[in-house]
Amino acid sequence: MSNREVASLGCKLLGIYMIIQGINVSTSVLSFSLATSNQMAKENLLNISYPLMYIFFGMLLWLLSNKLSVIIVKGETHFNEGTGISASDIQRIAFSVLGLFFLGNSLPRLVSLVANFYTMRGRGITISGAEILLGAGGEITQLIVGLWIFLSAKGLVNFLKKIRTAGLEKEEDYE
Repeated sequence: MSNREVASLGCKLLGIYMIIQGINVSTSVLSFSLATSNQMAKENLLNISYPLMYIFFGMLLWLLSNKLSVIIVKGETHFNEGTGISASDIQRIAFSVLGLFFLGNSLPRLVSLVANFYTMRGRGITISGAEILLGAGGEITQLIVGLWIFLSAKGLVNFLKKIRTAGLEKEEDYE
C-alpha cells in the first residue's frame, strides 16, 4: 500500500465517522423537532442543518479523499506498489487526517453558531462581540489548530523526531 492509498483510506474512514456522527446527532434533533414542530418552525430548520453539515462534510471527505491524499502526501507523484511505508510517513498522514478531523468537527458548529446568531439578531436580541467570541472561541481555536496540523504535518513529525532524540548521546561516542 502506498502513502497516498493510506492517506486516502484515512480520509475515507474519517468521512465515515463524520457521516455516522451526523446520523447520531440527527436522530436527537429530529425527535426534538417533531416534539416542537408547531412552536418553532424556523429554529427546527436551523437545528436540522447542524447534523446535515456533518453528513455533508463526511461525504465531501469520502468523495475528495483521493485529491486530499495528493495534498497530504506531496512528494509522491504516483502510486508506488511494493514500496514500504516508513513510520514518519504514517505519522505525517495521521497528523494530516487528525487536522482534517478538527476542521470537519469545528465547521458545522461554527455554521450553527453563526445561524443562531442571526436568528437571535432577527428577534431583536443583541449580542456583543465579546459574547460572540467567547461562544465561538473554542470552535475557532479548533478550526485554527486543525488547519495548522493539516498544513504542517511534516514539520510536526520532524519536531517530534527531534524531541525524541534530544539529549541522547550517539552510540559512536561510547566506542
